[in-house]
Amino acid sequence: MVQVKKAEVRDAILEAAARLFEEKGYVGTSISEIGQTAGVASSGIYIYFGSKLDLFYTIFSPWLMERLDRLDRELKAVDGHRNKVRRIVDTLWVEIPNESNFFANNLMQAVSTVTKADHYNGDLLEWCEQRVAGMLREAAPRASRRVDYVSLAHILFMSFNGFVAGAYLGVRGDKADPAIEAMTDLIVAASAPTLVPLRS
Repeated sequence: MVQVKKAEVRDAILEAAARLFEEKGYVGTSISEIGQTAGVASSGIYIYFGSKLDLFYTIFSPWLMERLDRLDRELKAVDGHRNKVRRIVDTLWVEIPNESNFFANNLMQAVSTVTKADHYNGDLLEWCEQRVAGMLREAAPRASRRVDYVSLAHILFMSFNGFVAGAYLGVRGDKADPAIEAMTDLIVAASAPTLVPLRS
């Protein structure tokens, strides 16, 4: 007998999973616990989602995308190239890692346990890098020389992983602000119309 997907069942699964991931983390949350909380048999979850990873990304992707969209809107009110760049770096390295009970740490847990059978792909990372590259490009002075903003965004997101883990573990928080200042200086110098000396 073919099972019919129902929107309300899918929504209940998503709501239960989002709450449990935020409270207990990706590793600490089981499919059976999600099913129990949602009032669905564990096997029923796989009618809607291919894997626990798929379920997580269905929740996490719009959360992170909306957060970056909000950052882009906030940048409209920030004056000055350096201030805009610093706001981008601070959001990626401090704000997002600490938000919603360290929700971004679920990503670190998920990707560290992924197997080839989970069919991981980098679409979200690619979207995020392109989005942040666009923000960096928009923040740059109009006379800027050509800069590879996508590669700069990639560096920011590879570093993001470490800042997410550090925020969750409560370690090396004192290193964040100097690192943000240094990265801001590097990006500003790279996108300046002419090379400018870094602050000492």
